[in-house]
Amino acid sequence: MKRAISFLLAVMMVFTIVPFVSAATPSFSDVPRNHWAYKAITEMAEKGIIVGYNDKKFRPNNLVTRAEFAKIMIAAADVDIDKRNITQTFQDVPRSHWSFYYVEYAKPYLTGYKSGNRYTYKPDQPAVREDIAVAMVRLLGYDKKEKADLNVLKKFRDDDKISTNLRSYIAIAIQTNLMQGSDNRFRPLDAITRAEAASLLHRALIEKKDNEETKVVFPNPVPEPPKPEKPELPASVSDNFSNTELKNWQSDKATGVWGVINKQVTAITTDDDIEHFFLPLIWKESTKPEKYELTVDVNPSGTNGLGGLFFNGKDDKAHVVYVQKDRVVLGKVNDVEDDEVDVIASGNYKLKSTNRLKVVVNKTTVSIYMNDQFLFSQQQVKQEGTKLGLYLQAEATKGAPRNMTYLDNFNFKAVE
Repeated sequence: MKRAISFLLAVMMVFTIVPFVSAATPSFSDVPRNHWAYKAITEMAEKGIIVGYNDKKFRPNNLVTRAEFAKIMIAAADVDIDKRNITQTFQDVPRSHWSFYYVEYAKPYLTGYKSGNRYTYKPDQPAVREDIAVAMVRLLGYDKKEKADLNVLKKFRDDDKISTNLRSYIAIAIQTNLMQGSDNRFRPLDAITRAEAASLLHRALIEKKDNEETKVVFPNPVPEPPKPEKPELPASVSDNFSNTELKNWQSDKATGVWGVINKQVTAITTDDDIEHFFLPLIWKESTKPEKYELTVDVNPSGTNGLGGLFFNGKDDKAHVVYVQKDRVVLGKVNDVEDDEVDVIASGNYKLKSTNRLKVVVNKTTVSIYMNDQFLFSQQQVKQEGTKLGLYLQAEATKGAPRNMTYLDNFNFKAVE
């Protein structure tokens, strides 16, 4: 089932609506050879990715709308449009809109807007710099193979204007030199002209061509002496949920539908029988460390908490630690469809707006900390499974979207 709270990537620009037929090497009366973007505009036109107007002009200083950019992204990505079985995603781009199929097929490269359960595209608004950054990063697949360093954004005086859910893409665009700022500003919301869009996309396509695979022959390897085997502990994992795709998590093996809202994670379900939501962490489970720590912020919004962490997970069973209105509970969930939790131990605690929960597992002893203060511990908790991660009770999000419990600032660390 599709993740209900995923943020659709859908936005951007195309160069023109009205094509015009020209010679093999197109020329535009308003783009002379000494124009700064002459090469990019000409080569993009030769490939049929962009076109001019029927008066043989390109109008390089015209702004590009988001609908127009969707069309050019389809051409740049070489996508064949099949008009069968396409459903409408955006309320403001119906089938009758000229860009309907371009926008729907270009969603993997673009950005959109979400309000409640309503998605809009704003096709007639200008595409902006942060839009094209997302498109180029996704077109090149850099979001799959590059790790975003959000610290690179700090050098820009206007980094606070970059949309929250796009920050990782902007960072990758800067790290890979696809885009840069000027005067210590990135100008994420500046509208893009047709010439600027041609130049940026031309650069991305050159990069894509340079990254194409070729078959090679390797020399015979020189055998290396065997290294003594040393079991590796899992690397520590931290997640502040700035990436909406939940790359650190086994979303396909989760119970409930998990997604990111405002850089916090939560879950919902359309199955009334599900009472417990588990989101397993991706980590090297085979090492089975005897001691590890799990930490997360539990942020209730109009709820009694009912969220936290799980460990010893196996076959939809797990030990859970969760915060509620007046206490913190350590228990065991034996059936995700049974709302009962077998309570093992608990400690008194008054729920706050933000609650820092820490669970330390050391062989068969489990210690619970709240806001960096020891709360209680329990012995003889057998390590039964290797699944661990985030936990919410269905009751914590039944008041969605107004009342929900969110989780944030997760950290996992295996200890020697």
